[in-house]
Amino acid sequence: MVDGRRHQENDDEGLRIDDRTYACGCRMIRHEFHDGSVRIKTVRHDGKVLKDEHSGNHEA
Repeated sequence: MVDGRRHQENDDEGLRIDDRTYACGCRMIRHEFHDGSVRIKTVRHDGKVLKDEHSGNHEA
């Protein structure tokens, strides 16, 4: 287990948010949208985006 914070939210219609911030400052953000599409973003502690993947209609 790694030290850090985790924030999770969801609603009854399928929206799910999972935001993890690790003690070193790195982040992993995962959004699952109502239509089943997913966005995953991984950011290193210095702000460099390591991964930013989108599926479905949410290409924001």
